[in-house]
Parts: sequence; structure tokens; C-alpha cells
Amino acid sequence: MSRQRLPLWRLAYRRAADRLPMLRAAALGARAAREALRPAVSGVPGDDIVSPITVEEEPLPPPPSARLRDTGRRVLFVSAEPSTPGHIYRCEHQAEAVRMAGHEARIIALGDVGPDSVAWAEVLVLWRVAYSTHVHTMLDLARNRPAPAHVVFDVDDLIVLPELARPHIIDGIRTNSADGQTESQWSHWFLDEQRTLSASDAAFSTTRPLARALRAFRPVGLVLPNTFSPRQRDVSRVAARTRAQLPGDGLFRIGYAAGTRSHQRDFAVAAPAIAAVLRDVAHARLVLFRAVSGDAPLLLLEEFPAFEGLERQIEWRVSVPFDEFARELARFDVSIAPLDIGNPFCEAKSEIKYTEAALCDVPCIASATETFREAIRHGETGLLATSSEEWEAALRGLIADPGRARALGRAARWHVLAHYGIERQARALHTYLAGLSSERAAADSAELLLRRAADPAWRAPDVPSHHVLYACDQLGQAAVSVVVTCYNYARFVREALESVAAQTLTALDLIVVDDGSQDGAPEVIVAWCEDNRSRFNRVVVLQSDRNCGLGGARNIGMNAVETAYAMQLDADNVLLPLACERLLSTIRAHHAAYAYPVIKQVGGREVTWLGRSRVGPLGFVGANSVDAMAMVATWAWAAVGGYYVRRDAMGWEDYDLWCCFAEQGLHGVHHSEILAHYRLHGTAMTNDVTERAEHKQRVVAHVGARHPWLSLFDEAARQRDL
Repeated sequence: MSRQRLPLWRLAYRRAADRLPMLRAAALGARAAREALRPAVSGVPGDDIVSPITVEEEPLPPPPSARLRDTGRRVLFVSAEPSTPGHIYRCEHQAEAVRMAGHEARIIALGDVGPDSVAWAEVLVLWRVAYSTHVHTMLDLARNRPAPAHVVFDVDDLIVLPELARPHIIDGIRTNSADGQTESQWSHWFLDEQRTLSASDAAFSTTRPLARALRAFRPVGLVLPNTFSPRQRDVSRVAARTRAQLPGDGLFRIGYAAGTRSHQRDFAVAAPAIAAVLRDVAHARLVLFRAVSGDAPLLLLEEFPAFEGLERQIEWRVSVPFDEFARELARFDVSIAPLDIGNPFCEAKSEIKYTEAALCDVPCIASATETFREAIRHGETGLLATSSEEWEAALRGLIADPGRARALGRAARWHVLAHYGIERQARALHTYLAGLSSERAAADSAELLLRRAADPAWRAPDVPSHHVLYACDQLGQAAVSVVVTCYNYARFVREALESVAAQTLTALDLIVVDDGSQDGAPEVIVAWCEDNRSRFNRVVVLQSDRNCGLGGARNIGMNAVETAYAMQLDADNVLLPLACERLLSTIRAHHAAYAYPVIKQVGGREVTWLGRSRVGPLGFVGANSVDAMAMVATWAWAAVGGYYVRRDAMGWEDYDLWCCFAEQGLHGVHHSEILAHYRLHGTAMTNDVTERAEHKQRVVAHVGARHPWLSLFDEAARQRDL
């Protein structure tokens, strides 16, 4: 008589008895994490309580797997909460980053995981997955095969320490008690999250404080902040531009975008300051949200007596789907992110309220937790507050000076585009995945990740003061802006602009920067743009307040760009019709920082070309052979601090930018078609300024000091043949 075949989960359960050491390790890990966090919760009632939950009777987690034995990269994201915004950030956006890095990615809800999906995956990323028999079986399938999968536990809140599941630490336990979850159930949930973490090979976290807590159980492979997608960026920018065109109503809106009714304790940090400001400033408003149903407020104001009598200054909005949230954020004049400083759960929270607001040009005032101190440059990209007095001073200061609020919002946008975009995430994930195949590969990946972490602090692009001469925005969405810089080129600029209008790429933005021309060029530019505004999605003509040189003019133009990519064009040159279309296709296909074409030099005694061959980063050591007429990813420009601005050493701003990209591992890509014409003439900047002997010496010294690895083989001034 044949034996009855047991289901896979029961076989896994039987093997659990052999894994008792894993339970002991988990318990020791919890104790180590408590000790690491004790200073942060010292003095809080109950911080010495050890979770009374026993788990000896539960199925025990299997041991971590060995490294991947091959180089395939198929990544499966398993989501425990597929209907939440967190799923969008931690699964959908991360999967998009994995694909951008050249790997395969799939997303599946935890309850839908089956043998086929596990068999496909070589890397499993488990987001907020609490341990269960189902998870045990999934891990067993992932590991009991010739090439075991690499398992990563991903989490965006400190939900792995049961002793933190107390109402005085996590206010949501109290405010959500009507849902029927008891404190004991919260503790059990946290413990099950901890068990999945202990059963994984590594962990991802959103913040450094969270990573420190996770390391008590497993190595943290990467700190991956919540990243935004290209679509989220585009929707946010359209929302910001739309708001900029609306007539003002004279109100100053303080927005608090709480997504759930679990932030009463956090809001209390700023509540007295907000109430005091509302009482004194008649045109100030506090914007709060209700649940989607429209009847349940997400903040219980009855717990804050200071707001009695201020009902008319409180705007209640109904929560909207994720894709529409940017329109709500763009209504704010300032977004607030109060948190209970020193509370370990709050200290581990992400900076998402800063990044979401920044995409809409909205500044953020945040509590000075460790994460917000790392994210926000106080007074430059936002404001930090540690007391009620500081909250009140920050709010009053921005209300009194709306221009400063707008400047903080713009600076925050560039910082967020540079550091929190999906392109940056793709680089980190690619480096991590490359290290899974061997010990040598792991060492190489670690070297790169550690070196990037030690990079000098980000510097904001230097954007000289300027003013608007003309603007027209149809509020559509383009992928490319052409940035035209002009200085005393009235006789050439119309031809350059006509070449932009002739582009085969239909949706196009045009940014023109005049750097203080004295030959009537501004009038020519504005008249042409007024006549041709219907050709473009958006047209902006800017003029520097004083002549600032090529780098300053380029930065003024880039600062006005709303698209993902910008094509650089000097007013004495022209683009061929296919230039933007072909370079956009190339830069997107390679996820590059810049794309450069072959350029024909015209006007000289003989035909010559620029950029006829591909140039790798080391090709810049001795000289530059990539012209400024290239398409540049906007985020990459922001990441390296833009073009340098120095009138007495101008001329190599493009070369310097390529060197900055090389230093940060941002690659360019060559397109082998002739897509532009470079005009040789006696008043061209190259001959008229850059290649003058005394000036050339300053240029070489300046760029050489910025990039000591350069070893220029020809530092003498040389005129281009006419």
C-alpha cells in the first residue's frame, strides 16, 4: 500500500523541528536591537518591557540561503499590502528601477504567490511580509533548488520589534483601536515581521535609523529611500505649473497631508504653533484631509483645544487617489511634517513628506529627526524645527516672506530630483544585484556603494539672478526642452530658433536665455517666440540681470526646464530636424546622463566634424571631444551641481560637466548620425574668448583644479580654422 503524499507546507512544518537554533538567534537579535535603541526610548514608560509572546510552538523559519550561483537577475517583489501607497513606493517604483537597471522584475501579492512564481525568481524582495506557514513554504521553495534564491526583507517602518508595539510609542495603536486590533495583536504582527527578517539573507530599509535596527537580525544590503517614478514627477510638475497660472486668492495654506488616522501624537508637536499663527494671521489656513468617504477626518481636532474658534480657518479636503495627490499638494504654500523627536518609531520614519512636496515646488517644515536632518538643508531646501517656538518662527517667517518660501521649494525640487529619483535607485539596485554572483563581485559592489556613500555633499546649481521677458505655457507634457543661450547673436538667433521649430519631435518645450545682449537680440527672440508660441508646449524667454557668462546662462535655462531632458543649443548654431527625436530615443534606451551626436562644422575652409566616435569616461583625461550640443538628463545636471559659473574662465563648462558625470559614474552615449551644425565665425566664443592665450590659461587651471585626474596633452590656445 503506497504512502499518502503530504502537502508541501506540511513537509516544511516537519522540517521546522530541526531549526530550533534559528529561534534562539531571533530572540538574541531582538535583545540586541532593544539594547541599541534603549537610549532613544530612555525615560519612556514601558521601554523596559520585554515582549511576553512565546513562539516555540510556531513553525520555525528556514536558514538563510547561499549566494546566487549564476548571474541571472530575475527579481520578484512580494507585497503584503498591495492596495496601499506604500506598495506603490516599495514595489512598483522599485520594480521600475530594477527594469531600468537592465534586469527583469515582477510584482505579486503575498496571497497569490505560488510555486511557479517562486521558481521564476532568483531574487525575492519581501515587502512587509509577516511570517506564516505560507511564507515558510515560499522560502522553502526558494531555497531547496540547485540555485537558491537570494531573499531580501524590505520594510519602511520599524515594525520588527514587538516591544515597540505600545500606544505611548505608536499612537496609531490607540487611534485605530476601533478597528478591533489589540495591543497583543500588534505585538504578534511585529514579531512575525521580525521572523521573516531573520529568515532572509539581507534587508532593505528606507532610512539609516531603520537600517540600524534591522542589522540586529540581518545585514542591510541597501538603504533605499522611497523614490518617485517619472510619471509622478511629470504629474507633480504639471500640478505646480497649473497652480502658478491661477490667480491668487491671498491665502497662505499650511498643509498637513496625513494619510491615516495615526498621527495625533505627531501633530501635537506643531499644534500650538499652528494655532497661534492662525489666530494672528487672518489669511492663514490649515489644510486637513478626510477619508475617501468624506465623513471621517484623518486628524481628530477635538483632541486639540487650541483650535477652538478657528474652524473658519481650517480647510477640509477629501483624500484622493495616489495619481491625483500632487494636485492637492500643489495647493499648499508650505507642507508640514511634525514627528515625535526621540521616539524610535518616528525616528525611523522616511522623508517622504519632504520629497512629495518638493516635486511640486512646495517647501517643507519638518521635525528635526535624524532622517529629516539628513534630507533637508536647513534654510536652503527646507526648514527644521525642534520646539514649538521654532515651529512658530518658521511658519511666521514664510508667511511674511512668500518669496523665500518659493525659493526653498525650488531648491528642494532640484535636491529631490538629484537624489530621490528612480534613476539614482536603479544605479544602487544594479550595483547590489551585480554583487550577488560571487565573492569578488560582492567586493566590487561594496567598494562602489561605499565610495558613493562617501561622495562630497551635494551642491545646488549656481543660478544667477534673472527675470522673465516672455512666457507661455499650454500645460501639456513634453519630454524634451531645447535650451538656447544667446549673447549678442541677433543676426544668428532666428535661424537657431527656426531649427528648433523644425524638429520632428512634436511635443517640445523651448527655453531661451539672453545673457545681457546689447545688439537687439532680446527683441528678436521675444518677437519670434510670440509668433511661434503655438508650436511649443511651453515657451519661456529669460534674461540674466547682468552678463554672467556661458555657465550662468546655461544654468538659468536648466533651472527653468520642466522636462526630463534638455537639448543644449547656442544661438549661433542649428539643429537638424531629427536631432531631438533621435537623441531622446538614444538617451532613453541607454538610461544615460547625456547623449551626443556627430556635429558638422560649417563656415570654415573645409568640412570637419565633432563627435565622430564614442568617448568613454577615461577619454576625457587628456582632452574633450564632446561638444556642448548634447541632450542632458535634467536630474543628472542637478546631481552634479550644474555647470560651473565663472566669467573669467568660461569656455569649458561642457567639458567640466562631462567630467563631473564621469566622477559620479554617470555615463554618456554616442549617436552616430550628424544631427547639428556648428558655425565657425570670427565672433564665436571659442575663438573670441576661450582660445585667447591668457584666458585659456585660466580655463585650464580652473578645470584642472576641479578635476585633478585630468592630464591635458595640449594646453596651448588654438583658434579654430575659419
